[in-house]
Amino acid sequence: MKFAAFCIKHRVTTIMACVMVAIFGVMGFSELPLSLLPDMEVPVALVYATYDAGPQEVESLVTHTLEAACASVSGMEEMSSISSEGMSMVILYFTDDTDLDSALTDLRENVDMVSAYLPDSASSPMVMSIDIDAMPVAVLALTGSDLPTLQTIADDTVSPALERISGVASVDTMGGYSNQITVETFSEKLSGYGLSLTQISQTLAAENISLPAGSVNSGANTLTVRTDGEFASVDEIEDTLLMLPTGGTIRLGEVADVFLEPQTQSTIAIVNGQESVILSVNKQSGVNTVEVAEAVLAEMETLSAEAPEVEWVCVMDQSDFINQSVDSAVTNILYGVIFAALVLLIFLRDWGATLVIAITMPMCIIAVFLVMQLLGITLNMMSLGGSPWGWV
Repeated sequence: MKFAAFCIKHRVTTIMACVMVAIFGVMGFSELPLSLLPDMEVPVALVYATYDAGPQEVESLVTHTLEAACASVSGMEEMSSISSEGMSMVILYFTDDTDLDSALTDLRENVDMVSAYLPDSASSPMVMSIDIDAMPVAVLALTGSDLPTLQTIADDTVSPALERISGVASVDTMGGYSNQITVETFSEKLSGYGLSLTQISQTLAAENISLPAGSVNSGANTLTVRTDGEFASVDEIEDTLLMLPTGGTIRLGEVADVFLEPQTQSTIAIVNGQESVILSVNKQSGVNTVEVAEAVLAEMETLSAEAPEVEWVCVMDQSDFINQSVDSAVTNILYGVIFAALVLLIFLRDWGATLVIAITMPMCIIAVFLVMQLLGITLNMMSLGGSPWGWV
């Protein structure tokens, strides 16, 4: 009652406090970071390695070794593993009060110590944590040309431009392929000349190389010089000289066919019935998802205007879902206040009480925005569903 009496006695102070809360609450709402999901730390870690062998060999030679390294990590309460053809995965579950960063550091150190005991052909184990916010903020598809051209555009033009945007962590490319140089040798000719595949491979590696060649002083400037010995065409590769064991040389084109062909595709992406190259844009942790997604789409519009060969389609945009959620929340606030005021007016028939409720309800909701800004809480699916305007 003392608080209510104070507010009644000091009306100007009360009104000014409400106005200040409303102003800073609206400012806080406009500055709140927007994301699809909140920043959550899942107490789970994965240790992943590949080994080209059957499930039994993978389990005995890789999985058991990794399990032994993971067993001594503090804070772990459960461990399971999956061994399949060519793949080993160990899953560790930690207690909720575990410092996951410290646990992952210990886990990486333990795994590194046992890496030498794994088979030579096994890959280096990767230690990963589960990031709820790792979903791409935008997925784009490049279309309108053949896959090698699209892959070149993605690697040389689009990806570097998107990675320069503030808040973008990485851009992953999938669905395309690049061309490769294939050398098919004739075994009869090789044996006739006394050559081997190893000799040809070593010769090509030695010829296809660029090395620094010192520096040259030009007035007040010092210029760096390098020898450019890398192959620039298929014809140059065919003209490579091979040393014969008996003396003399022959050209590679005399004992082999050299041609350009596409690499083997590991993924296929089809958008609107056309083969495409997919670009997944990942954001940095803690940045505004909507701002990053909008900046990515704006950059793509700029690239498309500057380079007409860049044709693209937005396959997924997180900002659409987030903006829809925020717009829905604002709409629910307005409808809730209006309908609550109407119900009170119909049953109470008191304009004063109705006006008080109509002002109090949005004030309480706006005050929450200020608290969220002070606590660093983002507007996401969880906060929108668990906050007071989610109950309206």
